[in-house]
Amino acid sequence: MRKILSYALLTGIFSTSFGADLQEIEERLKSLEEQNQQLIEEIADLKQQVEIPELAQKQFSGMGYAASKVYFTPAGLSIGGYGEIIYQRFEKSTKKDMTDIYRFIPYIGYKFSDSIILNAEVEFEHGADTSRGGKVKIEFAYLDFLFNQWVNLRVGSYLIPVGITNLLHEPVFFNSVNRPEVETNIIPTTWNENGILLFSNMENWNYYIGVANGFYYTGFSSKKWVKGGRQAGGKAYAEDFAFVGRVDYTGIDGLMVGVSGYTGNSGQGDGFDGRVSMYDFHLRYSHKNLEITGLYVKGFLSDADKISLAVGDTVAKEVYGYYLNLAYDVMPFIKSDTDISLPVFVRYERYNTQEKVPAGFTKNNQYDKTIWTVGLNLKPHPNVVLKADYQIRDNKSYNESDIFELGVGFIF
Repeated sequence: MRKILSYALLTGIFSTSFGADLQEIEERLKSLEEQNQQLIEEIADLKQQVEIPELAQKQFSGMGYAASKVYFTPAGLSIGGYGEIIYQRFEKSTKKDMTDIYRFIPYIGYKFSDSIILNAEVEFEHGADTSRGGKVKIEFAYLDFLFNQWVNLRVGSYLIPVGITNLLHEPVFFNSVNRPEVETNIIPTTWNENGILLFSNMENWNYYIGVANGFYYTGFSSKKWVKGGRQAGGKAYAEDFAFVGRVDYTGIDGLMVGVSGYTGNSGQGDGFDGRVSMYDFHLRYSHKNLEITGLYVKGFLSDADKISLAVGDTVAKEVYGYYLNLAYDVMPFIKSDTDISLPVFVRYERYNTQEKVPAGFTKNNQYDKTIWTVGLNLKPHPNVVLKADYQIRDNKSYNESDIFELGVGFIF
């Protein structure tokens, strides 16, 4: 009997001790599982911050996809960019055919916090070989202070928000191999200056109101009007400032329609105003396979007579330009179940950088141009485009050489 009681007592003690140990082991395992899960989440978060995210086709406040990338990065560093390589054949011209690494552009951004963001674009043009006209320059470099969707502040060198292409200059946003000439020779692109900008990031309406250093007239010309007067923020004269404003409506799916304006002196303390003013109306609309893009711009320059004498060229006191671009994706007629797109397009472009010249100066009619561009794009990926187009060119002075062009563009 005594042996039985002793055995029972030992068994009870052992069972109690074993049960306690088992419970402790289970608690420790549970704690380790929780710690392991926390570690997995921390590693995943760290990996997301260290790795460069893939480019999604999302826009921030009307900017291009690659330029918007930093705004959708979780934190820290963002790397993006775009590039264009082109070929041009000049019909009935002594000008030599050419191919060119036209642009390679890295975007470098840094997200200090959700409300403080650095964004910059560095451009390498023409292979950056200075002996062949290549150059390296800053296209923009600014800090954004994001308060809410209605009011935000941009400080630094920013893109002047006039027209369509200056904000949307990545190659997937225009069908032709080169950018529309209206938005090259009248509205400069790419056009950046130093200043401050208030802007919004709303769903249906967006506005931009800013001040920046003005043009410097010494680069003005008969061919490209005020384009050569861009200072691009590099040791820019700031005796004269300019004001810029823009409003866009995007409340209908696929639509962006708006108006923008710019005005500011270009004399920069040289004894006259040389006020440059321009305004434009612009439209982009996409519906199913159809895309329509159009723009009209009008420009004015005061003291055009004084500037023409100073630069030794006839610089117009009034200019104008417009274009309409229609594109239709025909790939669904060829193969319906594919992500590849094949838009064919036609664009009519009309502009005159010598519409009205100062009294006593002779107008150069070769800069009164009409251009028909027809072509197609092949997009094997939404961020990659192969382009081909043919330009039928004419001006009021003589028939220009038509141009056949090929190009490849990409964003990342």
